[in-house]
Amino acid sequence: MSWAAGDVGDDNAAPTKPTEVLLQTVEVGEHTAQFYIGYGPDVAVLGFSVPNQAAQKRYFPLYGSTYAGIPPVTLEVFVSQTENEMWVNSSWSGYEVLAYHRLGTEQCITRFGEIESFEEPVPQAISGESKDFPPMDPAQVSKVATIEYGE
Repeated sequence: MSWAAGDVGDDNAAPTKPTEVLLQTVEVGEHTAQFYIGYGPDVAVLGFSVPNQAAQKRYFPLYGSTYAGIPPVTLEVFVSQTENEMWVNSSWSGYEVLAYHRLGTEQCITRFGEIESFEEPVPQAISGESKDFPPMDPAQVSKVATIEYGE
């Protein structure tokens, strides 16, 4: 699966830097994940960011929408007992599992496939290798956050 966003409007206009709105910060063991909505010229992206080994912010888009914005959603964040794996579930029908991320890595499995992290909250294009989400055993995880978003 892939997704792309382009700039709209005057081709001679200066590019617009995406706006990032922080929804919630979630502490997962020694790691911090920040859930955000990023707005570009013609797109909205729901995602999360985590610092990499060099303490640089790395972004993982979970859902993108052109023009319409992000629909209301409830996200639930689960972590493994070892606090090195994170699952993100949503209240959207058909999108119940949005992401699986092994903390400390530069990859994430999303609805776009397995993707590499991005340097910006709203990338120009997202695509990844098709990969199944690892199963989440309810007996082996803890819910660490519930995030509500509604426009």
